Amino acid sequence: MALFKKKSRLLAFLTLLTIVSFQINAQQFHRIKSDYSIKYKDPQGNQILQMGVVFYDINSKKIVMKNGFPIREILVQKDTTIYQIRNEHLIATSGTYAMAELSVYHLALIGDLNNYGLDKAGYTLDTLKSDKGLILTTWSPPKNAKAYLGRILVSSKDKQLFGIVFLDPSEKIIAKHLFRDYINIDGFEFPTEILVITYEDDKEIFNLTKFSKIVINGTDNEEYYNYKIPSN
Repeated sequence: MALFKKKSRLLAFLTLLTIVSFQINAQQFHRIKSDYSIKYKDPQGNQILQMGVVFYDINSKKIVMKNGFPIREILVQKDTTIYQIRNEHLIATSGTYAMAELSVYHLALIGDLNNYGLDKAGYTLDTLKSDKGLILTTWSPPKNAKAYLGRILVSSKDKQLFGIVFLDPSEKIIAKHLFRDYINIDGFEFPTEILVITYEDDKEIFNLTKFSKIVINGTDNEEYYNYKIPSN
């Protein structure tokens, strides 16, 4: 899953974006639950499939992934730290480049997914144009961060986020995110497919996440929405 894939060159970028508004939108969407499947290649080139259920509550700000295949475990992301839990014991922690508040779950719930929340995150809109049904925008990082952060290119279609391209300060592409097959649940819009392409050592690395059985504002599974991370 894009959200849990480490990429150090983007760490400073997404750590900086802490000024995101946490207001619940007018529709009062505050939590999401979904089945997921993730297909990707590991560093050795092996095809990997993961399946499970993800929970996110806008108030707890924790992404909780209950993996059921191939390994039964729970992954919890809080801020930029990921906690790996098996049999109710914390076995490892790691860092990630994306804060939970900038995940597709949080931004969709607050109605800010259309431009990835950049308008409230310190970035400046440089250009806006229309091309073949797409709205294309270019965003520049804060002035005090331009030495190590590049521009972000965003495309939207029919008022839905379509794609994001991350550039480094030299204008080299770092990653692409593509959002596809949106569903609408009582006004809540969410992409059921997210393709992430990252570029390392001139190689493309693909990561495809699919969502199904999406539930909004559910009242069950409270122990996962507000999951307590064990201390040992």
